[in-house]
Amino acid sequence: MKRVTVAATVALLFASVAWTQETKPPKKAATPEGLKAEIESLKAPRVAWRQIAWKSCLLDGLKESRQKKKPVLLWIFIDRPVDDARC
Repeated sequence: MKRVTVAATVALLFASVAWTQETKPPKKAATPEGLKAEIESLKAPRVAWRQIAWKSCLLDGLKESRQKKKPVLLWIFIDRPVDDARC
């Protein structure tokens, strides 16, 4: 029983040492252009939803949907004030 306790304590000690070791921060871009290039490299090249011409007004979206004879995807986010003047 004593060996199990010692072994568990040693394992816990090694695990805590490994967990608390500092990692090097990632290299930061030196210029704004470098940062933009890094951001663009992380983006997926062609994502389908980025190709959609999103509308912020339901009426505009319905009008275009009828013209192109395409379905409408309605995305609702309920967090606007009641007196919001947007469409």
